[in-house]
Amino acid sequence: MREDKVRRRNELREKNKKKTPILPIFLTILVAVAISVLSFFYYMITPVDKSDNDDVKVEVKENYGSQKIAEELKSKGLIRNELVFKLYSRLRTGSSFYVGTFNLKPSMSVSQIMDELSNKENAKSGNTLTVIEGDSILKIAQNLQKSNKINSEEFLEKVNDGEFIKKLQNQFPELITEEIYGRDIKYALEGYLYPAIYNLDDNETAETLITKMVRATNEKVVPMYKKNNKLWTINGKQTQISIHDYITMASILEKESTKADENKIIASVFLNRLAQGMRLQTDPSANYAADKLTGAPTQKELTLQSPYNTYVVKGLPPGPISSAGMSSYEALNNAENTDYLYFLHATKDGKAYFSKTYEEHEALAKEHIEGYVPSKPGN
Repeated sequence: MREDKVRRRNELREKNKKKTPILPIFLTILVAVAISVLSFFYYMITPVDKSDNDDVKVEVKENYGSQKIAEELKSKGLIRNELVFKLYSRLRTGSSFYVGTFNLKPSMSVSQIMDELSNKENAKSGNTLTVIEGDSILKIAQNLQKSNKINSEEFLEKVNDGEFIKKLQNQFPELITEEIYGRDIKYALEGYLYPAIYNLDDNETAETLITKMVRATNEKVVPMYKKNNKLWTINGKQTQISIHDYITMASILEKESTKADENKIIASVFLNRLAQGMRLQTDPSANYAADKLTGAPTQKELTLQSPYNTYVVKGLPPGPISSAGMSSYEALNNAENTDYLYFLHATKDGKAYFSKTYEEHEALAKEHIEGYVPSKPGN
């Protein structure tokens, strides 16, 4: 019996020796696959042709994302694979691509190409238009004078061209509504031209440029409007606000914005004043009414009888007064819940100070604004 057990034990040992070690084989396969993938990825980000140092002109426009840029690069023979370029751009931090025309080479690796596209100084384009947050149509027209592409007077005519605006309305029905045709509107497309850097093509016209600007606004602002509750208290009543109202309020907030952490509170001040039927009393609206681009409004301008001057009219002006950026729409959508009705910007540090009563506001103004002259409370 003992011999049987010994024999059986020896048989089991021999059987185990013949079994294939699965785990080591699996790990070996896994390592081989990983090496193959990494080798493939590495190959895909290497230069297409190390010996080709000829310049290849690539244009990056304002609405281009990584997919469109990858397509352009692939079509010009500068990268091997579009998907790898997109993945690499996501893995790599700081890959924010600038608008402009770049001179690239087939001898560049994907990393070198991204360095070029991410460097503002490398954008070789003398024909760009920069619209910054808070710019008005008059300011945009003024900047266009520096361009040899579009006449500023033609631009100003086009933003009020009814036939052209009808075409935009058909193209962007959620954004362009009948409200832009209001009797007191200065410029129908004020506030609808999104702040960005626009590359002016060789065949650029006022119409094509404005269309690009409005398209950008449609893509950015319409989704933000849909996120807003759209039900504001105005003069004590719950009111359904339109996208035109939304853009108008954002444009005012943009002109009064300072530090990002204060914008949501500033938004609450304007919404609180609307709710109580108070005048908004914002200096940028007085400047806009007077066609003034810089500086503080004078006493005469503060009392100018204009539907845009929120020192003399209650509620919102008939339309936007500037092109607002995303931070203003974000602040409007996420306004703080406060009881503040007043705010001011300190003369020295630019910090905003908030108050609930006119008396508190006056005390803060005397403390933080040099040469402050007391004013009458808004109502």
